[in-house]
This record gives sequence, structure tokens and C-alpha cells, in this order.
Amino acid sequence: MLLLGLVVALLVLAVAGAIYQAIATERAERAYPPPGQMVGVGGHSLHINCLGRGSPTVVLDAGSGGFSAHWVRVQREVSGTTRVCSYDRAGMGWSEMGPEPRDAKQISSELHTLLKGANIEGPYVLVGHSFGGLYVRTYAARYPDEVAGVVLVDSSSPKQVSHQPVTRDSNEPQKKQIFAVVPRLARLGVSLPARLGVVRLLSKLDPASPELPQQQRAQIDALTPSTRQWSTSALEFIAPTQTLRLGSLENKPLAVVTAGASEPSWLKQQDDLATLSSNSVHRVVKEATHTSLLYERSDSQATSAAIDDVVAAVRNDRPPAR
Repeated sequence: MLLLGLVVALLVLAVAGAIYQAIATERAERAYPPPGQMVGVGGHSLHINCLGRGSPTVVLDAGSGGFSAHWVRVQREVSGTTRVCSYDRAGMGWSEMGPEPRDAKQISSELHTLLKGANIEGPYVLVGHSFGGLYVRTYAARYPDEVAGVVLVDSSSPKQVSHQPVTRDSNEPQKKQIFAVVPRLARLGVSLPARLGVVRLLSKLDPASPELPQQQRAQIDALTPSTRQWSTSALEFIAPTQTLRLGSLENKPLAVVTAGASEPSWLKQQDDLATLSSNSVHRVVKEATHTSLLYERSDSQATSAAIDDVVAAVRNDRPPAR
């Protein structure tokens, strides 16, 4: 009887948590509608928000678990120089869930369709923070004529994800079966606490950075605990990456911005990223952290300045300022 009572209690808590999560998510989405526009990309819609005027257009891609609201400081600063657009990958922020696998090829294809559907003409300066750096590099490799310059903000390196033993190119049936099952198990394991409202409750203990403006902090706190965001973050993290096979950026203007408060091994990887173009500059922002490059006022200004310099390099056909 004791065991039965425990099971019933757990079921009641699970149902209550699921109801809480559904209601809280609906209220959050109603309270914080998307500030930009929703654009169909074939079966689902993505959110994009643009500010400023001028060419080339800057496109901002967030890191793992991040979305457009995290770019607020950088976007506002850069909008004084040119048009700048932040967007949410499928399943993140205000964007709807997209098809699997959530890998760099799928994500770059959707961004390509989004930019065309939103009538945002290239060439673009692509900016990627952390994991987003892998996606902008993939875009630049797949659509080189549409990319005028790149900025990598404390970007992840392909070496960090090279440990994944299984790829879509595997000819071994057993490995293919494992690859098909693992993402679904991982998604279930990560999304279950979110579906039951546990993540939303715990997120109150770890709110968005106080360095961000109040409106964006509220948006992040409201949307980050959504089930789709947690599920998608897991799928992106475990998806195979194609960036190991990417070539260089040739002579396209490239700025690498690195957090100074990093381990030597990370700084070495950032040095390696700066060799992707013969027309590059590497700036290490003293005492900056991985997140302060976007959130903190002075560090985000350093990030914005690097973007502005690449925009100027594209406009004037010269190397980025050192």
C-alpha cells in the first residue's frame, strides 16, 4: 500500500507539474510576443528581429541555449553603423520547433531560407557566439558568395565536438541504429524535467544576467524554461557537426574576439580560429568572460567594435583595424 501511495503521489505531482508548465509557457508567450517578425521556412516559422540601416547586413547567431534577446547590447550598438539582425534558431526563443537532425547543415539551410523569406539581401557579415560560431562557419562554407565577412565571438572550435564517434556517413547498420535512438533518449531525458515544470521552478534560482536590460532579462527568464528550448538545446548539442571538414574563409575579413579570462587551451583554440582567413584580426578582451562579451556594457562594446570594424573592412575593401 505504501508503494502504491508513493506511485499515486508521484503521478499527481507529475500531472500538476505538466499543467503548471503548460499554463506558465502560454502566459510567457502571451506576455512577451516576438519583437520582430515570424517567417515561414517550410513547415515551421523562425523569428528574426532587425534594427538599423545600411549594408552589409550583420546577422547574429547565439550560443547554445541562447536566442536573440541575449544579443540586445551588441545589436543596439551595431545598429548605429548598419542593419543588424538577430534571429532564433528553430526551437529557440520565439522560433517554432524544426525537423531533425538539429545539425549545422540543417540549421544553416534554415537560416538561408529565413534570410531570403524576410527579403534580407546579402552579402552578410555573420557573427557567431560560442556554439553559434560553428553554424556561421558552416553557412560561410555552403554559401560563400553570400558572406562578406565573419566575426567569431569566443567561438566554439570543431575540436570540442570531434569526440562524437558516429556520423551520418557511417555504413555500419548497428551504428546507424544507435545514432537514431540516442538523440530521442537524450531529448526525453532533458525535456522531461521541463515538461513537468521542474526546470521552470529551478530557473528562478538562476535568472538572466542583471547586466542585461530589464525587458530582455524578463524575456529570457520567461522563454528559456520552455520545453521546446530545452529539448532543442539537447538535440543541437548531440548532433554531429560537419565543421571538421570546413575549409578556410580565404581572404574574407575575419575578427576573432576572445574572453581574456579563459584557460590557455581555449586561448590556443582561439588563435587557431584566427588562421581561418588571411585577412584576420584576433582581439583578446582583458578580464572578459564567455558571457560578458555579450552582457556586460564595456565588454559588449568591444564585441560591437570588432563587428563594426569588419563592416568597415567590407565597405572599404581593406583589412580589419588592428
